[in-house]
Amino acid sequence: MDKNQYNKKKQERREEKRKEKRSVQGEEVIFIFEKVLEEWKTIKIFNTLIQQNPNSFVDKKKVETISNGNCKIFPSELSEERYKYYCELREKVYSYWNSKKDVKNKIDPSEAN
Repeated sequence: MDKNQYNKKKQERREEKRKEKRSVQGEEVIFIFEKVLEEWKTIKIFNTLIQQNPNSFVDKKKVETISNGNCKIFPSELSEERYKYYCELREKVYSYWNSKKDVKNKIDPSEAN
């Protein structure tokens, strides 16, 4: 086995391990991102996911983590078009949370006294 084959197998093993650890499907991650951008609360997102798919392995804590944009989906999990959409959504979610932080950190001069 040459170095390229070894690296490819290693990458495949890592992807598989991370997918199993995440236990949330790629489409569910996209759904969570979409609802975060619509300003849904995480509990509402969680309840909706469970109602749509009672066999889902998603839990409330995972929804909270994913809703912050902290979830990596691999290109092999989705079609090329859906993967591009996921990448765009992830960037929007990061921007959404950063803008919320910026607004929260700004102090109104009238409140300073």
